Amino acid sequence: MEIKMEEIKVLYVDTCLDVAGGQRSLIALLVNMSERINFSVLIDETNKKYEQELLKAGISNERIIKVKTCTVGGRALGGVKLFTTVLQEASRFHIVHCNTFYDGLFAMPAARLRGKRTIFRARCGIELSNHGIIDNVIYQFSTKILANSDYVKSTFSRVSKDLSKVISLYNPLDMKFKRDIAICNASPKGDLDRNYVIAVIGAITEVKNQMEVLRAFSKLKDASLKLKFIGEPRSTEKDKQYYNELLKYAEDNNLASQVIFTGFVSDVREKLNDVDLVCVPSDREPLGRVIFESQLYGIPVLASDSGGNSELIENGVTGYLYSLGDIDELAMKLLVAKENNYKLAINAQEFVLQRFSPERTYLEELNLYSSIK
Repeated sequence: MEIKMEEIKVLYVDTCLDVAGGQRSLIALLVNMSERINFSVLIDETNKKYEQELLKAGISNERIIKVKTCTVGGRALGGVKLFTTVLQEASRFHIVHCNTFYDGLFAMPAARLRGKRTIFRARCGIELSNHGIIDNVIYQFSTKILANSDYVKSTFSRVSKDLSKVISLYNPLDMKFKRDIAICNASPKGDLDRNYVIAVIGAITEVKNQMEVLRAFSKLKDASLKLKFIGEPRSTEKDKQYYNELLKYAEDNNLASQVIFTGFVSDVREKLNDVDLVCVPSDREPLGRVIFESQLYGIPVLASDSGGNSELIENGVTGYLYSLGDIDELAMKLLVAKENNYKLAINAQEFVLQRFSPERTYLEELNLYSSIK
């Protein structure tokens, strides 16, 4: 039976102050859901980039609710404002869907006070959050927890032995990344003088482990290689400091002419046309959408064997894996950027289309909404 839009009303809450993978995943979900459910999305009013990305994706202004969670008293006081806003808004919805730990802590209790069902989308493992009591609050106030990989689901055993409310449900693909793979897309072009470009995509932050690939790159001493960091540091001082450390390392090791920092990019595809290899060196990556978007685009991926990466990559078949922390192995495997990876790229695209098709992922989520509404 087809579920009609007016039957389900969902309030998505995502007051993150940046635009990272979690926000892009939510946007992809909303695009797929836009004609099937009635929804609004609650964001922080200071996050203008996020607002613009929502509007670009076709989410109308009427569906965007804003709240100020950054106050002179810090985000804790802003959380009180979030709580009262959700307490007021939740009466119009069947389900409140929270996209970050911060939202889960403040928005879900308010929704439950209104007698509403709640969903928490877990995009990183509990072992990375290290929030202690906050994790337990989120677990207790969630009707269902949607883990974006089996790895993320497994980390909730730190909170409870009963994982019956935790469901592994992958993020939907953003099909705009799909393109036909020509032989020239997945292999060097035959010009001995050309540059080979390795890209690292995503927010610049310590857990994404960009320094590891930079150190490995410095070992190669190969002027034909370029390293492109696509993304910007998040808004925290710690992440800005980490970004400055990357800049300094590149400068100190005479890599400035080979290393590129693009800053924030709205549409990553604009920076991918010259890329031969995408490297994902993350420490305990929950399930990197960068991996499956690169696979969809026809670019081979080299990733650490950490977190959910092995759910996306069969080493040597749909991509390449290296041992997290082994800089020598990473350096050696970066050289696959110079190889013919056509067959591997075809395998990877076929795999990701089968396992993460939007029809499969968003319909599973829609069915979940219907079952708990």
